[in-house]
Amino acid sequence: MQLSDLHAHNPYEKLNLKAHPADVRGWGSDAPIFAELIARTAPRLIIEVGSWKGASAIHMADTCTQLGLDARIVCVDTWLGAVEFWDDQADEERYQSLRLRHGYPQVYYTFLANVVRAGHQDTIIPFPTTSLIGASWLAKRGVQADLVYLDASHDYDDVLADCHAYWPLVRPGGVLFGDDRNTFIEVERAVQDFCRPMALTIHGDERYWWVTK
Repeated sequence: MQLSDLHAHNPYEKLNLKAHPADVRGWGSDAPIFAELIARTAPRLIIEVGSWKGASAIHMADTCTQLGLDARIVCVDTWLGAVEFWDDQADEERYQSLRLRHGYPQVYYTFLANVVRAGHQDTIIPFPTTSLIGASWLAKRGVQADLVYLDASHDYDDVLADCHAYWPLVRPGGVLFGDDRNTFIEVERAVQDFCRPMALTIHGDERYWWVTK
């Protein structure tokens, strides 16, 4: 999959970097699980659902480069923030990082600028839409990914829906994985309820989970 499959005009082109200061803060974006699963699957295509400022996508792109893999990473996100991002206006990491302008988040441009500064604009493909619309579009085009990372909403219904929507996009032998099982009890419950009917074995640690197709 290429950038032009989604974008008639390159979203990185003529981006004013000075208007979007460097800010790649994330949560656990350089955890060993990323390198482990990339080495295991040798991906040509990675789908990330929930990208925020791009820290994990950039880390995965760096890892692919280090391993000599010619991969593409599709980042599906609305860049509007999860529920918890709107809870506390004094929260610098969440609410203030939305960078509201006339009440509308501008963090998408922070993401683009971070990708450009990292030199991965040929690898990372932004897809600014909801997780379910993104999954539907990719499915209609027969896209199959080697690795799918879920880190969007932490609500039970949303996580369960994302698991069901993106599982068909994982190629046989590929991996679906996610974050925050120890932070949000609803994430763990949704993953368990998704895997149980198919008798899928859940691997991982306290924070990350992954299953093989």
